[in-house]
Amino acid sequence: MSQCNDSVVIELAQSPSPPIPQTPRLPGYSSFAHFISQDGDAAIYRRYESLSARNLLYLQSELHELEGQLEALDAEDAKDRHVDDQESQKIARLWHHYARAGNARAVRHRGLQGKIRAKIKEYHEALVLESRVLALSAPTPRSLDIFKRWYLHYPRPVLWGRDEDLFRNEQDLVALAPVETDRLNIFLQKYLGWFLK
Repeated sequence: MSQCNDSVVIELAQSPSPPIPQTPRLPGYSSFAHFISQDGDAAIYRRYESLSARNLLYLQSELHELEGQLEALDAEDAKDRHVDDQESQKIARLWHHYARAGNARAVRHRGLQGKIRAKIKEYHEALVLESRVLALSAPTPRSLDIFKRWYLHYPRPVLWGRDEDLFRNEQDLVALAPVETDRLNIFLQKYLGWFLK
């Protein structure tokens, strides 16, 4: 009996495993995401350079406005207070006095400083992220060609509405996969690229 079971186990181990069934997908976000996930070269997305620049400009202007408000408060303090006034000197020079002072001017300073702290953090994070995005490479012509042919291979593009022309501006596209730069690939592209197209 054990000999029979052993032969069944051996037979099952030697038979080819059945293919894993593919999940059916309608053309759209699901099929597009699947296409991108199957090929690292297809990880091509919009950079949104104009929107990013506008966002940074708005943040910069908001900070500039807050900076002006802080300078106005500082000028008020300097005008209204005497240099030899002990309370003014403590608020201007001692952090714990500034942080705990109950007078209206100190409260205004702290409130404004809180707004500046939050906005400057948002601005610096946006600057760092933008510098990272700007460092991303453009897709290679070959990758972009394959990507666009797949995206447009249906009677209509995979995504509809405004997204039909989502990838029209090729200057605004980035590739998340690193661009191949090995010597053999460079040589083949340079001398046989016409043949490989």
